[in-house]
Amino acid sequence: MPPESEMQRGQELTLEIEELASGGDGLAHGPDGRVVFVPGALAGEQVRARLQKVKRDFARADLLKIEQASPERVEPACPLYGRCGGCQLQHLDYAAQTRAKAAWVRRALSRLGDLPEIESVASPLEWGWRHRVRLAVGPEGPGFFAAGSNRVVPVKHCPVAASEVNLLLSGLDEVLSEGAGRHISWLEILAGEGRSFVTMGLEAKRPLSNRWRKELRSLSRRAGATATRLHYNGLEPWERGPDEGVDYYQQDGLTLSAYPGEFCQANFAANAKLISLSMEAAGGAPLGEALELYAGGGNFTLPLAAAGRTVLAVEGDPESHLSSLHLAQRENLAGLIEQHQAETAEATASLAAQGEKFALTLLDPPRAGAREVMPYLVNLAPSRVIYISCHPAALARDAAELLKAGYVMSKLWAVDLFPHTGHTEAVLVLDRT
Repeated sequence: MPPESEMQRGQELTLEIEELASGGDGLAHGPDGRVVFVPGALAGEQVRARLQKVKRDFARADLLKIEQASPERVEPACPLYGRCGGCQLQHLDYAAQTRAKAAWVRRALSRLGDLPEIESVASPLEWGWRHRVRLAVGPEGPGFFAAGSNRVVPVKHCPVAASEVNLLLSGLDEVLSEGAGRHISWLEILAGEGRSFVTMGLEAKRPLSNRWRKELRSLSRRAGATATRLHYNGLEPWERGPDEGVDYYQQDGLTLSAYPGEFCQANFAANAKLISLSMEAAGGAPLGEALELYAGGGNFTLPLAAAGRTVLAVEGDPESHLSSLHLAQRENLAGLIEQHQAETAEATASLAAQGEKFALTLLDPPRAGAREVMPYLVNLAPSRVIYISCHPAALARDAAELLKAGYVMSKLWAVDLFPHTGHTEAVLVLDRT
């Protein structure tokens, strides 16, 4: 390895950007051969950059000047772009974004061997797609953190947010600017189809009195919220009635709803594509029971049941579990679904110990992946596995365990749920030989 002194913090370099690295940074090599990441630079560009971090194996640099621009570079739509850390790719043409994200998935999985042909699936909406937004609350109101910082950049309007989200965001900005935001750490907006909800994350150092509860709910109503859910050492109970959530999926008589403070995919339109692809893959599995892990609020559970599968669904979060139970009853699918609220590794270990077998397993784990589940999943021996991942590197690690056990990769999609950001979703289908 070249000595670290060959590149130093503060040094200016002219760099040839070779590719767009996973996450959206431009990637180049410095004069000593080390990788240099340059946020804001695009593949094929020549840039002037200043080193701001130099490590043994890589360096990071601030973009100073674009000396030769890529033909795929476009003008960002948001005036806060570059200050707000919410988006990383607004300077790249959207079609090029989808190609880049497919390349990230391919690169992450390349060490697994021969991959199926990867299909890139764009978001139906390039702008206005985000129906769920989490915001920090700073001295100047709600906003997003600046990249690599705890500094809050105030946001009154976000071009990737749905119109209903922006209406509530504008109202919250107005009422919080009056000083009412003290002791509110964060806000989460969930909005769509004429309803908008705000979840407020409250600092525990102030007791949650009835008077403060009323003040917070009044504040939300003034901002335009349909209703408010408070998070004070945990989420308060929630009535999951017909007007207490937002419908995010409607297909073939099935309606799925999201509830404030609970996880759901923010891009409703792209999520419908994700469900469709997953059901297409599930349709190719042998008849028999499906096991769904990290089942959440029923995003895949109910479509699987609506397609005629019996489903054993495992979810650790109690609120998401309650929402899925509610939706199964509401949609008359409870008879096909057995729902367990349990830690996923423990549940799969127990199922494996009992000698259970499944025709199909679908899993959509959090970013860290499902490392602890894979040995038990191999023992459960599903005929087909559909692995949905928001972190392709974790997917590659976990899929390697299935390949060792004799599975083969049959289908692969890169689905863009997050236009203009450095995130992508991958769907890998594996079959047991």
